[in-house]
Amino acid sequence: MHILGVDAGTTGVTVGVYDENGNLVAKSYSEFETYYPQPGWVEQDAEHWWNSIVDACRQAVKIAKATDTIAAIAVANQRETIVPVGRDGEPVSRAIVWQDRRCGEEVNLIKDRIGEKRVAEVTGLKPDPYFSLPKILWWIRHTDVIEKSWKLMLVHDYIVYKLTGEVVTDYSNASRTMLLDLYSRKWCDEIAEEFNFDISLMPDLVNSGDVVGEIRGNVAEKLGISSNPVVVAGGGDQQCSALAQGVVDEGSVKSTTGTGTFMVAPVERIRDYGEIIYSAHVLPDVNVGEVSIFTTGSLLSWVKRAFYHGEGYDVINEEAEKSGRGARGIFILPFFSGAGCPHWNSEVKGAIFGLTLAHNRGDIARAVMESVAFEVRTNIEVMEKKGIKIDELRLDGGAANSKLWNRIFADVTKRKCLVSSDVEATARGAAILAASGSDNFSGIGDALKTFLPDFAEVEPSKDGTEEYEEIYSRYVQIRDANLKSC
Repeated sequence: MHILGVDAGTTGVTVGVYDENGNLVAKSYSEFETYYPQPGWVEQDAEHWWNSIVDACRQAVKIAKATDTIAAIAVANQRETIVPVGRDGEPVSRAIVWQDRRCGEEVNLIKDRIGEKRVAEVTGLKPDPYFSLPKILWWIRHTDVIEKSWKLMLVHDYIVYKLTGEVVTDYSNASRTMLLDLYSRKWCDEIAEEFNFDISLMPDLVNSGDVVGEIRGNVAEKLGISSNPVVVAGGGDQQCSALAQGVVDEGSVKSTTGTGTFMVAPVERIRDYGEIIYSAHVLPDVNVGEVSIFTTGSLLSWVKRAFYHGEGYDVINEEAEKSGRGARGIFILPFFSGAGCPHWNSEVKGAIFGLTLAHNRGDIARAVMESVAFEVRTNIEVMEKKGIKIDELRLDGGAANSKLWNRIFADVTKRKCLVSSDVEATARGAAILAASGSDNFSGIGDALKTFLPDFAEVEPSKDGTEEYEEIYSRYVQIRDANLKSC
């Protein structure tokens, strides 16, 4: 028996094939295109997601020699990104991606007509272009897209629809739309009616781990599969990553640095609204406090494209290591797509401070790594003020491949960091949900026991924590002054 875990991320699709003991047997990656038609606009073609799914699945299944042994499939996905689909099952327009910032007027409309406090009380979220509702309102106000639509689907929903013909979303994804009542676990009529929005356009709600159905028609053949696997409801990428790291109880926190950095901490109760936001976990009736820093790994990718032509991340890490703590006086504000938690300023821009002719590209790379760690520390401080206990960080995502970056996280935050042996935790989380819906496991908890990876420990160093204390203090002064000027 094999399980297929799909991570439909922001820039591409990763597919992992796992055996019944939770071992990663094979994985494959297929990238798709992102469009930037205007400054602040970020769009994708939903058909490209599907083409990448087909490509990555075929490759991974072939490598694993698992053509006739796939028992279950589940999808984890970039959240908030939404695509309108017509009655013919085809996209009406390109999807608006979570990074898109065009919806400032719509956010102000939500604030004026619903109010930030009421939005938080009902949805756990904060009005921001990040979430799906402002994107929907932009379509309503500026296009005829909604009039032509049959359903509005998140990335997970569209892929599951292509697999099964069923139109469903899970609670972890629905809780990122700003249309789900986080407490009743139902679509919110109050918010929909305020904007004359037909809530029936949204998919049916199901629990992560629920069996949606079997693969329809000849789709299995397209994926390189000859068995008849069940398709199981997956979840949002960050909640799936948390699941795969064993972050299921209060006191444990995960930090994933990929395109952005996302911290997830299960909470027994929501203590306060404001800087951080709250969403549904992939575990039934469990909520999480969440932090979102929008441009982190993508910022280092920008440095790579701009300064490291044809050279890999091994060179970047080597030169950043040589730069030393403090990046020889350079500070970077990583707000290249606006500022997320806890600042929530969609207008602020990224900045590099202290740059001189004596600096080099390694200093800039180091400053990027440190700036992300500084923002993680700020958010830890905010979460702790709200009573969320944080003893350690569990790290995954592409950045977790960098020993230097892991050490910076530990020294800056003064926390022990546990680095997953499988940094592709999102695909593993999807696989856990898939396995939980198969006949071989009795539920999510049972599957997690088998699929939980090993962790390497990175302890903060005395020298590092002391030196970074002063550097972090200077960073906060620069950042806060800049935010006040925006």
